[in-house]
This record gives sequence, C-alpha cells and structure tokens, in this order.
Amino acid sequence: MNTTYRSNTFVPNIVFECKKLAEDYDFKDSCSDEVGRLLSVLVGQVKQGKILEVGTGYGVGSSWIISTIAPSVEFISIDNSEEKIALVSDVIKGPQVEFVCGDWQEIINKGPFQFIFADAAVVKNKEAEMLVSTLGNGGMVLLDDFTPEEHWPEEWKGKPDLTREFWLNHPGLISTEIYLTPKTSAILATKINI
Repeated sequence: MNTTYRSNTFVPNIVFECKKLAEDYDFKDSCSDEVGRLLSVLVGQVKQGKILEVGTGYGVGSSWIISTIAPSVEFISIDNSEEKIALVSDVIKGPQVEFVCGDWQEIINKGPFQFIFADAAVVKNKEAEMLVSTLGNGGMVLLDDFTPEEHWPEEWKGKPDLTREFWLNHPGLISTEIYLTPKTSAILATKINI
C-alpha cells in the first residue's frame, strides 16, 4: 500500500529556490515544509484584502504563500535585515508582492490584514496585542515554532507559557493549537467581533 501522498510531498519550485538561498547563508530558521503546506492551504482561502508576513528570513514562508495567493490579494513581508530583503526580492517578484525592510510596526497602517504569518518572536510575545489589532474581523493569524508540552525539556516543565496563554485564552480570538509533526505545533487564531 502506498502511503505517500502528493499533498505531503509537493514543494513548489519557488520554495526550493528560497530554501537554497537560506542554505547558502547557513540560515536554519526557515519554516518547515509542514508549516509551508499549511500556509499555502490557508492563504489560498483569502480571496481579497492583504496578507502580512512578519519575519521574511530568506523567503521560504513567503514562497509558500506566493504559491497559492489569489491574484486579487496583496502580500507584504517585512524583515529588519536589508540583506535578506534584497536577496528575497530578487527571487520572488510580482505586482502584488511587497518586501519591506524595517520594524513591522511601520506597516501597521497598511492593514487591516486578512491573514498574518507571525514568524518573529517579538510579535508572538511582547507585541502580540498590537498584532491582533492589525487583523481584520474574521482575519486569521498563524504562529509556528511551538513544541507540544509533552515534548518540553525538563527546564520548561511546570512553568507558565505566556505565549500560549495569550493566544489560546484571548477573548477576541477563536484559537487552537495543531500538531504539524509529532514534536512540532502551531497556533491558529481567528479574530472575532466582540
């Protein structure tokens, strides 16, 4: 019996290009293929408005997003590294794509956003409430790089996880944590009218 499915193995060519770029610069913090596949499914449902990525890196997440983005949707990705933005913008191009170098707060006025991929620690933690405020009603945020509690190292056990507490208990969000692999998870949250 064949248990290999296209949906679990397919990687768009543009993703390979950005993975190579990250590898060339010894960057190990790109999103995984599991996160990328989830990203492409989720952003494929956004039919109008704007998508924001906070933390461009070398464009792996951006390339997954671009692989299924609707023609009517704008995509903005921001990173504080000029070098990364310059390199990624040479690989990923398009009329609906904008790469910005700077602090993510500089582009809040371009919102509201229908989807946000929060791939930078500061927006998951200290600036989380500000991130929620940039979501349009019904907008969704994806936060990756979580370790399921049963796989926490000993030094984490018994301590509060303020990031999870914020995102999973926020009264203005419907949220869930999903497993992407047995040892990695992500949080999905949708903004609701309250």
